[in-house]
Amino acid sequence: MKRALVSIIIPVYNRVSIVKMTLDSIIKQSYINWECIIVDDGSTDQTSQTIENYIKKDNRIKLCKRPANLIKGANSCRNHGFTLAKGIYINWFDSDDIMKSNFIEEKVNSFQDNLDAVVHRNNYANYSLSKFRDSKYTYNNGESLFYNYAMENIEIQTCGFMWKRSFLENKTLFDENILRYQDNEFHIRMLADKNLKVRFLNKVLATIRSGDGHESQISSKTSLTKQKLYDVFYYRYQCHKLAIDNNIDVDDEFNEKISKKALWAFYAALRFEKKMNLRISDFNKYSNKIKSIHNNPQIVLKDKLKSKLYIYKTILFR
Repeated sequence: MKRALVSIIIPVYNRVSIVKMTLDSIIKQSYINWECIIVDDGSTDQTSQTIENYIKKDNRIKLCKRPANLIKGANSCRNHGFTLAKGIYINWFDSDDIMKSNFIEEKVNSFQDNLDAVVHRNNYANYSLSKFRDSKYTYNNGESLFYNYAMENIEIQTCGFMWKRSFLENKTLFDENILRYQDNEFHIRMLADKNLKVRFLNKVLATIRSGDGHESQISSKTSLTKQKLYDVFYYRYQCHKLAIDNNIDVDDEFNEKISKKALWAFYAALRFEKKMNLRISDFNKYSNKIKSIHNNPQIVLKDKLKSKLYIYKTILFR
C-alpha cells in the first residue's frame, strides 16, 4: 500500500510562464509512483506546448483538454480529471502551486488502512516568490476539523488534502456552477461526513503562489462580481446547513459568526446589482436560504429585524 499510485490532478489555463516550476516540483518528488493528469481549460497561449515538452521527458505526465460538453472552469476540469485518474490516492493541485520534495511521500506514509484523507499545512507566497508566510493554524483539538475549517481557524487550500479514492467515489465532487470559494465548498461537504477519518499533519508541504501576476487565471481572485459574492454567501450557508443536517457539535460562536458572515456576503451581492427588479429576483432566488439563516437562534430578534429591514431597504433603494 505504501507504494500505491497517487493521481495528481491539475486544471490549467494560460500558465505558460509559471507551469514549468509546478511541473518541476512534481518531477522532483521523492515518491515516484505518481501520475499527473493535467486538464487544459482552453488555453490560448503556449501552455499546452510547454506541457507536451514535459510529457516527452516524463510519461507520468498526461495532458487532456476539457471536453466541449463540460462547463468552462477549474471545477469541471478537476471533476473530469478524477474520471481519468487511476490512483488509489487523489490529490488535486493548482497550476501555480509548488510542491516540497516530500509532498507526496509524507502523505502516503501517513495513511493507515482506516483513513480516508490526510491533510497538511502550506505556506503562501507572492507572485515573485520573494515573500512567504505559513498558513494559519490555531486548531482547537476540542473541536472537529469541520468546525475549525468553517471558522477559519486553519487555512487549507485545494492541494492540502490527499484523498483515498474509495471515499470520493459516488460523491458529488466540485460544484461546477460556483466561481468563488470553490475548494472551500467541496472541502466543507466532505468534512461534514461523520464517517470521514482524516489525519492532520502539522507540516508545510507546498507553497501557494498568489495570483497577482499578469496571466489569466481559471478563477480570478481579484475581479469581484455579484455572482462571486453570492457564491461566498452560499458557502457560508452550506457551513450553517451542513452543521444542522449532520448533527455536528458546534457552539454559539460558530452559529453567530457563520450566520453574520453569510448575511454580510448577501448584503454585498444585493448592493452590487443596480436594477431593482433584478435585486428582487435575486432575493426571491435566495429567500429560503436567507430564512434559514434568520432562523438561527444565535441571531437575536433585534438583529433579525435589523437584517430584514436592511435587505428590504437595499432592494428598494440600494
